[in-house]
Amino acid sequence: MSQPPPGSSQDVSPPNQPNVGTAQGRRKRGLSLRSQLLNKSLASVMNPFSDQKGRSGQIEMANLPEINEPGQSTAAQTELGAGLNSSIQYNGSRSPSPYIDDQKNGHVSTYTLELPDATRSTTRLTVGSNMSNMSGHTNEGLPRGRASAWSRRVAAGADGDGSFSLKILGFVAKVLGRDTAVSDGSGRQIPLCVNKHKANATFGAQFYSESADAYIDERHSQPYCDNSITSSKYTVYTFLPKQLRAQFSKLANCYFMVVAIMQLIPSWSTTGKFTTIVPLLIFISISMFREGFDDWKRHGHDKEENNKTTHVIRDEESELSMYDAHSVSTIITETMSVGGIGDEELFSSSLLGSNNNFLNKAVMAQYNMRAQLEKWKDVKVGDILKIDNDEWIPADIVLIAVDNAGPEAFVETMALDGETNLKLKSPHPEVSKLATKAANLKNLASLFTIEDPNNDLYNFKGQFSLNGRDYALTNDNIVYRGSTLRNTNSVLGLVVFTGEETKIRMNNVKNPRTKAPKLQKNINYIVMFMVVVVVTLAAFSFMAQRLFYNKEHTKMWYLYNADATLAATFMGYIIMYNTLIPLSLYVTMELIKVMQLLFLQYDIDMYHVETNTPADAKTATILEELGQVSYIFSDKTGTLTENKMVFRKFSVCGSNWLHDIDLIAEDKSRPKELSRPSATLVKSPVLGSSASTYSVVRASMELGSVPQSSKWKASAQPQKAQDVASSLYILRHIQTHPNTLFSKKVTMFLLSIALCHTCQPRNEHTNINLSSYTLNEFEEEINLEEDHDSKITYQAASPDELALVQAAKDLGFIVTDKENNQMKIKTFPDGFGGASKTDTYQILDVIEFTSNRKRMSIVVKFPDSRIAVFCKGADNVILEHLKNSAMAKQKAKEIALNSRDRKVQEAEIVLQARYSEDVNPRPSLGTLRSHTSIDLSHINAIDGSATREDQDLADVAAKAKKSLQITQAKRYSIDENNDGEEDHVFVPNDKLLVNEEFLLEKTLEHIEEFSTEGLRTLLYSHKWITSDEYEQWAQDYNEAKISLQDRAQKIEDVGARLENDFNLLGATAIEDKLQEGVSQAIEKLRRAGIKLWMLTGDKRETAINIGYSCRLIKDYSTVVILSIDEGQETMVRKINKTSEDLKAGRLAHTVVVIDGATLSVIENDPLLLTIFIELCVHVDLTICCRASPAQKARMVNCIREYNPREVTLAIGDGANDIAMIQSADIGVGITGKEGFQAARSADYSIAQFRFLLKLLLVNGRYNYVRTSKFVLCTFYKELLFYLTQCIYQRYTLFSGSSLYESWSLSMFNTLFTSLCVICIGMFEKDLHPATLIAVPELYATGRLYKAFNLKVFVYWMVLAAMQSVGVSFVAFFAWGFTALKDNTTLPLGTAVFWALVTVINAKSLFLEMSNVQWLAFAAFFISVLGYGLWNVLIMFLSRPKERAIFYVGWGLTEFGSDYTWWATVFVLVTVLIVFDLMVKGGKMVFFPNDTEIFQLYERDRVMRRIFEQNALYELQQGWFFSRDKSTTCSFFINQFRKIFGGEKTAQLSEAIQDENLGSALYRKRAGTNILPTELPPSGDGFAIKDGDFEFPQMDGYEILPSGKKVKIKSDGIINKLGKRIGRREVDDDVDAILEQRMKDMDEEQNNDGVAR
Repeated sequence: MSQPPPGSSQDVSPPNQPNVGTAQGRRKRGLSLRSQLLNKSLASVMNPFSDQKGRSGQIEMANLPEINEPGQSTAAQTELGAGLNSSIQYNGSRSPSPYIDDQKNGHVSTYTLELPDATRSTTRLTVGSNMSNMSGHTNEGLPRGRASAWSRRVAAGADGDGSFSLKILGFVAKVLGRDTAVSDGSGRQIPLCVNKHKANATFGAQFYSESADAYIDERHSQPYCDNSITSSKYTVYTFLPKQLRAQFSKLANCYFMVVAIMQLIPSWSTTGKFTTIVPLLIFISISMFREGFDDWKRHGHDKEENNKTTHVIRDEESELSMYDAHSVSTIITETMSVGGIGDEELFSSSLLGSNNNFLNKAVMAQYNMRAQLEKWKDVKVGDILKIDNDEWIPADIVLIAVDNAGPEAFVETMALDGETNLKLKSPHPEVSKLATKAANLKNLASLFTIEDPNNDLYNFKGQFSLNGRDYALTNDNIVYRGSTLRNTNSVLGLVVFTGEETKIRMNNVKNPRTKAPKLQKNINYIVMFMVVVVVTLAAFSFMAQRLFYNKEHTKMWYLYNADATLAATFMGYIIMYNTLIPLSLYVTMELIKVMQLLFLQYDIDMYHVETNTPADAKTATILEELGQVSYIFSDKTGTLTENKMVFRKFSVCGSNWLHDIDLIAEDKSRPKELSRPSATLVKSPVLGSSASTYSVVRASMELGSVPQSSKWKASAQPQKAQDVASSLYILRHIQTHPNTLFSKKVTMFLLSIALCHTCQPRNEHTNINLSSYTLNEFEEEINLEEDHDSKITYQAASPDELALVQAAKDLGFIVTDKENNQMKIKTFPDGFGGASKTDTYQILDVIEFTSNRKRMSIVVKFPDSRIAVFCKGADNVILEHLKNSAMAKQKAKEIALNSRDRKVQEAEIVLQARYSEDVNPRPSLGTLRSHTSIDLSHINAIDGSATREDQDLADVAAKAKKSLQITQAKRYSIDENNDGEEDHVFVPNDKLLVNEEFLLEKTLEHIEEFSTEGLRTLLYSHKWITSDEYEQWAQDYNEAKISLQDRAQKIEDVGARLENDFNLLGATAIEDKLQEGVSQAIEKLRRAGIKLWMLTGDKRETAINIGYSCRLIKDYSTVVILSIDEGQETMVRKINKTSEDLKAGRLAHTVVVIDGATLSVIENDPLLLTIFIELCVHVDLTICCRASPAQKARMVNCIREYNPREVTLAIGDGANDIAMIQSADIGVGITGKEGFQAARSADYSIAQFRFLLKLLLVNGRYNYVRTSKFVLCTFYKELLFYLTQCIYQRYTLFSGSSLYESWSLSMFNTLFTSLCVICIGMFEKDLHPATLIAVPELYATGRLYKAFNLKVFVYWMVLAAMQSVGVSFVAFFAWGFTALKDNTTLPLGTAVFWALVTVINAKSLFLEMSNVQWLAFAAFFISVLGYGLWNVLIMFLSRPKERAIFYVGWGLTEFGSDYTWWATVFVLVTVLIVFDLMVKGGKMVFFPNDTEIFQLYERDRVMRRIFEQNALYELQQGWFFSRDKSTTCSFFINQFRKIFGGEKTAQLSEAIQDENLGSALYRKRAGTNILPTELPPSGDGFAIKDGDFEFPQMDGYEILPSGKKVKIKSDGIINKLGKRIGRREVDDDVDAILEQRMKDMDEEQNNDGVAR
């Protein structure tokens, strides 16, 4: 043992170590404590550097010997224990610690350390990290990185908490949202130690801070960031500065702030000092409060996320006290047997127990460890988490232990990368074998070196040191936050990244921008224009005043030659005219948007019944932008799809079959159609358990009720007739004809589906109450087997495999068990009614599926000892490995050529139709139809009929299919060789079945058909091999699997040797189910002019298949795949060639597909990025696959920067979509299966993608139109009213006198013209929702800024100026010169004021508002009549103190009794309204817009019915859901009846106290007849009687699909005009229904002429 060096200073105790001799020891009785003390005693005995003095101190648990499992020798235990402790050698009898030497300016004195793990801390993370054994030790003290960081912290004081300056810098960085951590690229070091308090002593470096109770981040000498996440826009520090910037980005606020400052200057303002600044501050505060409230809701969602709980492994050793040697000896004496401590059975029985797994709570408690429940926000770097099955991962963790059947854990990463396949993750074997056992976990100490935080989800670098060796960590060892543990019991993981430093959060936008609507920019331009107008009017008035003053000032004796300064005069005019820009513009807009937000949230059509999820709005700032969207960036998984795979079709023996068992099961689960009214009602969710597909198959086969037709329609081709027989037919055929060649081949194909997979069956046993058996006991026992089989479920790493094995189960090949490479399959050779048969198949080997191989193989030993190899994979891969691969390639080439010819013909039809529209525009012939920008040929599809283009495309496909069938019939004599029992069932005979050419051609034909329907295809093949062949191959394969170099490549090469000379079995087609209504929604969004991009992390093939399914990719589309694997030059040439073809018009429909790796290369080249973005803007669809969240956000930003005028919308449902959602102008979250992360961070959230139609086409367009009309009406009334003030100045020598009484003038915007603009901003509906859904082209109104632009604004301002000039001169000449009783200013001003109030309200509420309702009339009368009451009020209020100018106190009694004054008011109102009507009518006749034309269409009853029929699917909930009566109306009625008498209206809660009141339980006497309102026993929950519905008299009326009762009117002028617009045909592109009606009318006229 080494001696202390001469001259050494006195011993310094280690940190946090108690002094010897203190009275800290307490005795803790019990076996657990005694066992621990025994271990401590052993550790002290075996510690080579412990002397008598040292042993009397604290016993370190970290120095315990590793306790091995029973069976390991005691010598090995002793050697291991010695090795653990002998590696630490101190120069002295006690363990010294670093101290500060004041004479050396804070130099840290170190002690000599020899610790294998600690020496590895000098080896930091590099690119070349591997499993190399690092030899060589260092005795130079602490690791350099940790020593320097600790030196800085010690110099700063406070145990490394940092100095005051560091705290100030940290605070500033927090406010600015910046990261102050500076990385040197060497990574971070994280100790793996259950007891973090002993990390410093164990590893000989300062990793842990006692004050912060956390590990220290070297980058800034502060604790690692916590695990809290923030998706809100503001914090306490950033809210005020960001909101002030946002508020003053509105130019009007800046303008009013300047005016307010001018008013504060003495002698400048004639309207007071605080009349602008106070309202401005109030209005800005209201806007900031609303924005803060919206963000407060986001903070609530963050709090919900951060307060989720998880289990953290905690060490409870702190509860123990320090014991001296005497206490230890006493406990040892009491607990040890006579045999001594070396007895191996003592360790195995008393300490370890039978199960030493980390899941064993008792064993964990023995070592003072337990899984403590902690909130996510309290998880810290270095914690060890225990994650159970189906739990979310709260932080980025490195796996250290897995409790499962194998060493791997299954992780679902849909929320990260959008992939539905489960990922295999596993801990490193070296750390796993220690961390799995509780005893070893207690003593486990290792140093992990991890890369610095970054946003790369697909790569990870790290290493750890253990027992003097370094081991590499890869992406297979880490699990990221946002993942979910699946099909795994439990795992342990070391937290390496937390909170905002996790991978998924690093991909998000750090500082989300404050979103502002595009309309605000236009309003700013208008404000600038109005500022120019104000300055111009002020300058004109100022010059006129000076001219008149210089000319007439000698006559103005009453001024005594006094004159205001020039500045005061000019600024006074500016302050006088500043009301041309309404101060309340923005705050009134905020109120309007609040109401618009409520309408959106309460929209019943966007309510998802199944999940009880309504639409939600997080912000009202950008509501109008919902009506202006030009680009939609959509995720795929969970947004477009349901994350559910369904086995839909298959091809075997040259015949294809439809597997629609799931649809049959759904139909059986739903109640039958009851009556005519129920046919239009929404199908409510089914109550109770639905029938399983397996049960449906058994019931159908036993009853022989095989359906003749299927309801399934391909989402990619919904018009295509599905003339394919059901799979139930083939199942019945092989059961009734088991010995035919066809049945044997089909059986082998279905068996291959049941065998070739990696699924694990799960049996859900049901408890049977034996005492409940009845007389039907025998029947129940028969059904018991069926019930047991239906309860079998499967675990799979891929949803495709799950769908395949479930389909095999449906078709009678049930995988019942799979253990120890033995798979049991139950079949029914004699049918489901006969006895079942269970065979056991031995799985010899599995060649796994990889992205490079694109296939999977399994070697199976049959019960008769034959060995078969089954292989499934992509069609092009399997064809190359067939026995007759040359023939297969030739047939594939022929099928591809036929398909290409068909697609070329389809593309030519589309191009020809497009060319005809461009060259031969539709003539007008005097109709208003020519003025619409909408292609009315789309209306052909409204009544269910297809357009001519769609019909031509269908004809081309039908002709191509018919031609191929004729050729095949002649070549193979198919009609003569059909053994099908029915006409629509094709079962080839043995002659065709032995023809390999026929089987290949038909299978490839079916694969091509499946692909065009958007289905995912797989080919199945098999071959037989001998035992010798397998044994020879298996030996090489096992060697490849254990190879240390190029293992993956060797496995692939050896596996490929067996995968050849296969025989084709058949093909399967799997449907990746779309969400309900996705394809229809996408088609209507396309018609609305919105381009949709698909940004997904999934594979390229999957993304393309979904593109076909949802009709984003057409059958005739040109798909351009950009890949860096082809070379950058080739890719650039392809981009340029595609751009040239697009400009030349040679491509009918173009789709660009790019992957994340290629996109990274493009992003690094600015020139290449520019041409790529230009290409993407002009193509019809862009698909980005394998894209990271950061790449999604960058693509959105590129489009926003390329065309800032266009509005972008991003929609997704996972955490990987948050960055994209925050980057887009509008973020929409789907409350889907990937969690609520996206919905919480989004601006708006909906439950289904199809709700985008109502959100954008209806609510969004309404909001845009409402906001636009509100702004236009606001500026219109301001200019119309205040311009009269300027005109009046010519009669007052421009003295600044007001035409209007001051109190009335101040109340103009508040009392008399506020309700009209508020009503039009809240309740305007220019078109019916059904029209907007049926004709999505009307969405162009907002997308192209048609309702609010410079042209429209100038039109309104010119109209206001003309009316203002007109009313001023007409009023002056009509009353000013002919006043009989009162020729003062008051009657003239009052007449003009009342006329303008009437005209402004009438125009806003009746002329501009399309849906005039009682609120409009109420607002009109309140405003107009309210002004009359106002005049009476101020008359009485002014009498005590009469003002000399206006004579308000008695003026109304004078001119109010003069009928000529009332006539003047009437003339003024009439002239203005008639003038407005003339202008509006002329515009309607000569320059109508789309909205005005379709308003006339809506007046036609037939057209309205067609619109509603086409929008029935989207609007049915709002039409057919029951509505409660208005609570407000009911309240007033009840109050009225309460006061004046009458019965109170019964409330629903009073009428129905229990939903089961009509059941038999509430009948007074048992055994009586069923009540009329009682539900039938064992019914489906529906009891509808004829008396429940009223059928009113329909004479002269018609009920529309919306339930609206419309009177059939005789043809009037408006109706005839509507018919003329809607029905007159001018070319070939006409509505089919209208054309037929015109023909019928012509025939009737001809018949009448002949009759005459």
